[in-house]
Parts: sequence; structure tokens; C-alpha cells
Amino acid sequence: MPGDNLSLMRGGPTHSLLKRLRLIGPGTRSATWLCVALMVLTFVPLAMHCALDGSLWRGQQRLALLSDYAVLTRLLVALPMLVLLAPRSDQMLRAAARQFIHASLVAPSRQPALARSLSRVRQLRDATWPELVCLLLALMPLVLTGASLGDRLPGVAQWSLHADGQLTAAGLWLHYVSLPVFRYIMLVWLWRLLLWSYLLWTLGRVRLDLHPAHPDGAAGLGFLGLAQERFAVMSLANGAVLCGVFANHMVYLGASLFSLRYLITGYVVGATALVLAPLLLLAPTLLRLKWHALMKYDALGSRTARSFDRRWRRGQAADDGRDLLDAPDSSALADFTAVYATIKQIPPLPITRWGVLRIVAAALLPLAPLLLLAFSVDELAASLFGLLA
Repeated sequence: MPGDNLSLMRGGPTHSLLKRLRLIGPGTRSATWLCVALMVLTFVPLAMHCALDGSLWRGQQRLALLSDYAVLTRLLVALPMLVLLAPRSDQMLRAAARQFIHASLVAPSRQPALARSLSRVRQLRDATWPELVCLLLALMPLVLTGASLGDRLPGVAQWSLHADGQLTAAGLWLHYVSLPVFRYIMLVWLWRLLLWSYLLWTLGRVRLDLHPAHPDGAAGLGFLGLAQERFAVMSLANGAVLCGVFANHMVYLGASLFSLRYLITGYVVGATALVLAPLLLLAPTLLRLKWHALMKYDALGSRTARSFDRRWRRGQAADDGRDLLDAPDSSALADFTAVYATIKQIPPLPITRWGVLRIVAAALLPLAPLLLLAFSVDELAASLFGLLA
């Protein structure tokens, strides 16, 4: 079956190009070498140019490179996250694709339709036009803004700008190389999320063989929630970028954490919704399954409860002569009640509350360092001690 080795990350023109350049290979260290190569490409030239003009550590009356939190978090934190965490995420997504085959979630009569869906996903992954669109979108800011940076700090002289407002050599490299590379990698991640969404949509049309009484509480689709959490890497990386941007505004423009509260809240909500959105494609299937199962089990439960209640009121012994409480009717009713409770709690999305909280945490945790800028360590320690004491 095509789904036995369906990888969303290992495929496409970019992956083929990196293999030809021997930047990646079958070994487990490929992501590390690729991360080092990208950091050399995007950050080292900036540091070299800034070292030559004296704006690397302490700029001459302007913001130095190593004091620019927005650039540091984008190129030294977010970019490595997107590269280093990709292989582990791909392993989980491949395992989820295999689960549909090996867990018998698709009836034998629908196996050909599943094979066609997985083959279509593979074709889209290897197509040229999606990554070409990502490249054009990554380069689009160059056309819209020209030779200028969009994240300037008003009234602050920066390492990337001359006194006349023109870009320095380091600023040109940042604008024309480093930022497009970062945007392209992020857009490729987004394209993989769209591919995963397409796969979930086709699976909903395959008519999955689901069981409402499945112990995972999601009719057998609970593993999809674990796989979906892997896309929280995007929230983690973008949160680090926002942390750097907000840190610049707090340190150099005097912004407060309170004034940024709406932006932070909006980002956490939006990033969480983006990661969870593909699971909405399975919501109609789960809701329909839950409704039909409740109707069927309601009728069965009524007959079971009526039979047990009649025997209980009469104090009638079981056919084998055992006492009423020792008869199998009691345990059968208890088991049926547990099954019915499982069906009643089937969520509209195949993910647990803890899974949602982990996705929220992935968007929120990178912004935690802002607390150190808003409050001193002593103030935070005193506040925590006051709460615990």
C-alpha cells in the first residue's frame, strides 16, 4: 500500500535538490547538517559585515546586530526549530498514515479508494508548482517593499541602515537572502499542513470503518490528535519570532507587556486555530457517527435497563440459582453504562483536552521570556513566593 511509507517532508523539488547537493541523506544527522548550512548562509554573513563596520556587538550610536532580538530569534532560534524538528514530526505523520491501513480503519471494499487518495497526496507532494508558489510568496516582499526593511524601529538607528536610511551590506544580505530563506521554509511547512489537511479530507470521503465504543474515546481516530500536535512546531517558531519583535519594542521603544496583550492573545488563539483547523474536516464524520450510535445504544440501553429493573424489583434470582447481585446481569449493565459513557463523550475533533493544551502551550511558551523584560527576576520570585507562602 502507498501509505506504508508516506512521508510529507521527504519529497518535492527542494528535497531532491538538497539530496543532489548532499546536504541531506538517509542518516539521522541530515537535519543537523542542513541546519548548520542554513545558519552559515543566513547569519554568518550578517555577523561578518557587522564586525567589519563595527556594529556587531556595540554599534556606533546605533543598535548592534547582537542586540537585535528580532533577527536573533528568527535566524538562531526559529529557523533551527523548523529544520531540526521536521524529521521527528515526519515520523509521527508517517505512522499515522500507516495506522489507517494496519488498524483496519478502512473496509476492504474501500481499500482501492484509500490507495488512490494516498497516491494523490504523494503526487501533490512531489509536484513542482506548490513549492514554486512558496518561493514566489517568499520573494514577494522584495517587490512590495523594494530595498527597505519592513521591521524598522522608528527613531532607532539600526545596524542594517546607514545614516541616510539606505541599507548596509549586512542589511542587504538580510533583506535579499536571510529573510526570504526563512519565509520559504515557513511556507513549505504551511504547504505540508495543507497536504495533511487534504489527506484528512479524502479520508472523510473514504467512509472509514469506525467504532463508537473504541477505548480511545474518538471512535479509533485518537492517534490523529497526536499527529496533529506535530504541526505545533509552526506555532513554536512563529512565537519565537514574535518574542524577538516584541522584545525590541519593549526595550527600545518603551512598549509594555500590558500594551501588547491583545497582540499576544490574538497570536495564541490564531496559531492554535491554524493547527487544529485540519481536524475540523473529520468533525462531520464523528458527529454523524456519534448521533447514530447514541440512537442505537439508547434503544439497546432501554431494553437492558428494563430487564434488569424488572428482575431487581421482583428480587428474582438468576436462572442458575445465584443471588441477584452475583448474577451476570449487574456486571453487564455496568459494562454497558461504561460503553455508553464513552460514546456520549466522543468529541467533535479527534484530540484530547491535553492535546489542545499542548498546542496552546507551544504558541505561548516562546513568549514567556517577555516576562523577564516586564518584571525583574527578583519581582517574579517575590510574586511566586507570595503565592506559594
